Amino acid sequence: MKYFITVSFLFGVLLAFAQQTIRGIQPSNVDAQSHQHTNVTYAVVVGISDYQDPGIPDLRFADKDAEAFANYLRSNAGGSLDADHLKVLLNEKATVAQFAIALDWLMEVAKENDQVLIYFSGHGDVEKKTITQPGYLLCWDAPSRVYLAGGALALPMFQDIITTLSSQNKAKVVIITDACRSGKLAGNSVGGSQITGANLAKQYANEIKILSCQPNEYSIEGEQWGGGRGAFSYHLLDALYGMADNNSDQVVNVLELGRYLEDHVTSEVAPQSQVPMIIGVKSEKMSLVNPTLLASLRKAKEGQLIAFAATDSRGLEEDILQKVDSSVRILYHEFYGALKTKHFFKPHLVNAEDLFMKLSGIAELGSLQQTMRRNYAAALQDDAQQVMNKWLKNDLSEMLSQKKSLEKYKTYPRYLERAAELLGEHHYMYKVLSARKHFFNGYLLALYNENPDQDLGHRSIEQFQKALQLQPDSPLAYWQMSSVYAFNLLKLDSAEYYAQKAIEMNPYWTLPYTNIAFILSEKYKQYDRAKAYLEQASSIDSSSASLCNAWGLNHNNAKEYAQAEQQLQKAIQLDSTYIGAYNNLSFTYYYTNRYQEAEVQLLKAIKLDSTFDYLYTNLANVFMITERYDKAIKLYEKVVQMDSTESSAYHNLGYLYRLTRQYEAAKSLFKKAIQLDSTNTSAYNNLAIIFLSTKKYDDAEYYFKKVIALDSSAPIAYYNLGVMYMTIEKFEEAEIFYKKAVALDSQFLNGYINLGDLYTKTKRLGEAEQTYLKAIKIDAKDIDLNYALACLFVQKSKIDLAYYYIEQCIQNGYQDYDWILKDSDLALLREQTDRWKNLLKKYFPDKFKD
Repeated sequence: MKYFITVSFLFGVLLAFAQQTIRGIQPSNVDAQSHQHTNVTYAVVVGISDYQDPGIPDLRFADKDAEAFANYLRSNAGGSLDADHLKVLLNEKATVAQFAIALDWLMEVAKENDQVLIYFSGHGDVEKKTITQPGYLLCWDAPSRVYLAGGALALPMFQDIITTLSSQNKAKVVIITDACRSGKLAGNSVGGSQITGANLAKQYANEIKILSCQPNEYSIEGEQWGGGRGAFSYHLLDALYGMADNNSDQVVNVLELGRYLEDHVTSEVAPQSQVPMIIGVKSEKMSLVNPTLLASLRKAKEGQLIAFAATDSRGLEEDILQKVDSSVRILYHEFYGALKTKHFFKPHLVNAEDLFMKLSGIAELGSLQQTMRRNYAAALQDDAQQVMNKWLKNDLSEMLSQKKSLEKYKTYPRYLERAAELLGEHHYMYKVLSARKHFFNGYLLALYNENPDQDLGHRSIEQFQKALQLQPDSPLAYWQMSSVYAFNLLKLDSAEYYAQKAIEMNPYWTLPYTNIAFILSEKYKQYDRAKAYLEQASSIDSSSASLCNAWGLNHNNAKEYAQAEQQLQKAIQLDSTYIGAYNNLSFTYYYTNRYQEAEVQLLKAIKLDSTFDYLYTNLANVFMITERYDKAIKLYEKVVQMDSTESSAYHNLGYLYRLTRQYEAAKSLFKKAIQLDSTNTSAYNNLAIIFLSTKKYDDAEYYFKKVIALDSSAPIAYYNLGVMYMTIEKFEEAEIFYKKAVALDSQFLNGYINLGDLYTKTKRLGEAEQTYLKAIKIDAKDIDLNYALACLFVQKSKIDLAYYYIEQCIQNGYQDYDWILKDSDLALLREQTDRWKNLLKKYFPDKFKD
């Protein structure tokens, strides 16, 4: 079999500390007062990924591993080694001559009890023509075949240098090898990897040796470790920083280091096999722990998802595939092609599952079987993991469109279940993947449950609870439980409780703060409580675009439009691609009658992504309010074409037809909306309004009551019933329903206005005044409200107050000049000729004629 090896060497105790803080390695080996030698650390770090000879296959992460280790040594944690104590040779700098010079330097400077550090990451191989097969470390300038010709350091010579350092110089020596990697080298046919690894594992003198794997195994690398590292090298640094300090004595010894590496490396590469091995004195100290740095490392890892990704086996793959039948090679490459295109279960016979089952029965594929199993499982769960990562990074693009989310996520539970099956119950990811399966089941149920539904809501919570049983520290599950309790089960206390649980799990994740703030603001109109959560989030990350957007939403809901505009513009400055911020800013402009500016923001959002149907809906609303009905109809029709299964699309188009008095067409569309979603209360409501407009009061009453039956907490349904009863002069019934509407929503402006109108109409003028004044506290600039107050005070013969409110009405945008000239409710005002003329002349100069 043809193999090659990458080897990494580490000598010496890595850190020197004094008292309570880290003390950097001293640049001198002589104490100034005693003139006696003090312990010093010297290091040589070598990493080669890009070999000179094209016949030697390049490595992926050998130089990155070496550079990461060198940076560790330069840091305070690694001893603060300077250029006089650390030599770093990467790629073309790592010739055999430069390596030999560096080793010679170590033998010259190292003294008794000094610490010597050598790190070599590159190829290792044997000369297949020699009998004793000693093995070589291949430097950058090694030839691809005849290592005796130069460019390679023989292991006996290398071991001789190690023994000289440990026995003659009496330095403390620790050897760490990372790692046996596959590839086509000269010694492949005689098992160069196994021979070199076995020779490296031999112990001489008193040095300690730590190998990344057993001689018959391979060192695994992949993107999941530090963005592209070896699993062993990545966890080695974590361990030395203090993650391996199992007994919290602020010392990492060889035993603790070995246990940490075995626990993390072996479990994370499974089902492939890689078991680190340690030879030497287990009590020897490897590093001292800086609590501050360790706390910083732990904090950086807080809230991160447990990672699982594919691993690379290119060299091994080539060795095995060249020995199997060509038909097997075709199947193998088709399998990986299916993984790349994510064709996991279809089309039939050419999907990853079918191809994997065929390949699993082919014994000649040998150790590739476990790599295939792992990489298949990794591919199945990758999209779900990426989505969850985005949520934890507050990337709200994942939540912009529920319809897209349904299509995207509905395959995840099956994929995650199959990934767990592939890895088996004893794999460290089994419970994690099973928990994620239940999480997405619950999430999908919540998405389908757009209107309150006790059964679906409880089923969703049940799935999240199953996820938490398997993975109790998942903030994502608590985050979603908060939303389900708020929107589906209508339990605000529970929603806040689970938001707090999510925050407790990951206090630096701002999404639970903004989510509960949105719930309090949007659903329960508790703007000040929402602000308290947003302030907490701001103390964590005040420059987040998503947080600025959340502030903008809350300000919009609280009708604090100037503040909303400021925050949403800031969100766009921070992220010019943030579609949600453009959309919400359009609402700010819409609410303040700045329709042209609202249109501009929506067009910008559509330019960024033309697939979001709600952007077209909102733009159509702008066209509708500005009476550009033809444009509005075209946009609503476009939305229906984009998704013919979406109930709200038909409702919106029907609403425009209702507005333009095309009642039959509107009724047809509302009934289509109800057919697609029998819980669409808006469609029932607007269908009732058509019957009210056409004086079919029994039908109107039936559909209004249907809305209440579907959602008894919606004030608009009671309000509309009040409008209907008032229209047919059933004032007692109207009063009951208006009062119910404002009881459900104390900020329901139109509810108070209509209740005041009812009192005015029934000559209960004192109650009318009290009711209108409650409404004024909600919105003092509302045109209809000011007009109603003017008419009321005319009836009460309070002319000055009547003039005050009619002037407020005009100042806030009232423009119907012809109506106020003939409205009988304003007759007393018109009788005051001079005052009335001055009012008209002041506010309608173009229309007023004396």
